[in-house]
Amino acid sequence: MHSSRLYRTLHRLYSSLPSPLCTSCAAPLPTRLPACPKCFHIERPINKYDYYELLETPKSPNPFVINEGQLKNNFRRMQRYVHPDLWASQGVDKTQAARDLSGLVNEAYNTLLQPLSRIHYILSQHNLSVSETDKLDDPRLITEVIEIREGLEDASSESEVEEIKNNVSGKIQATLKKIEHAVHLGSWDEAHREAVRLKYLRGIEAAAQSWPNAPPGDH
Repeated sequence: MHSSRLYRTLHRLYSSLPSPLCTSCAAPLPTRLPACPKCFHIERPINKYDYYELLETPKSPNPFVINEGQLKNNFRRMQRYVHPDLWASQGVDKTQAARDLSGLVNEAYNTLLQPLSRIHYILSQHNLSVSETDKLDDPRLITEVIEIREGLEDASSESEVEEIKNNVSGKIQATLKKIEHAVHLGSWDEAHREAVRLKYLRGIEAAAQSWPNAPPGDH
C-alpha cells in the first residue's frame, strides 16, 4: 500500500476510536483534551499525554515517519477548541486552563514536527535520552565533524559556505534515513547513536546559516 494511503487508513482508524466524554455534561469531546465546547467545561491537564495520541498521529508502522500536513491540520483543529481567546469570557480559572492545554498542544506539535526532537521523544519512550553532553563515540564521525567545523571556520566566501551547507544537508538526509531504519527495526541503541550524530550535524547547519558570525565549534 502506498505510504500516504496507508497513513490515511491508519489515521481514520485512529480517529474512529471512542471519543472521551465531558465530565460535566457527558457530551462527546471533539479532541483528546478535557475541553467541552458544548457546556464550556474545561480542566487543566493532569495526565501525562502521549503526544502521538494527543495529536491523533499514528505510530504505526514507524513513529519516526509522520504526515506533516495531517499533523498540522490536527494541531490547528485542536487549537480551535483550547485557544485562550475562546475562553477569555469564561473567567480566570478557565482561561488559565485553556492556556495550559494550548501550551501542551504547542509542545506536542513542535516536538513531533522536527525530526531531531521527534527522535528524542521516541527514544525517551524507550528510556533513552539525547542530552547536550552526549558525545560522538565513533572516531571516524568525530573526525568528520571536526573537519566540517574547521572548514566552516576557515571559509572566506559564500560559495565555500554553500558547498559546506550542501555537504551537511546530504549527511543530514542520510542520517534521517538511518534513524528511520533503526526505529523500524527497533534498534534503539543504533537510533540513539544516529540521533547524537544528527544533533551535531544540525549544530553545524545552524552555524553555517549564521556565517560569517558562526559561533565557535564544539569539538
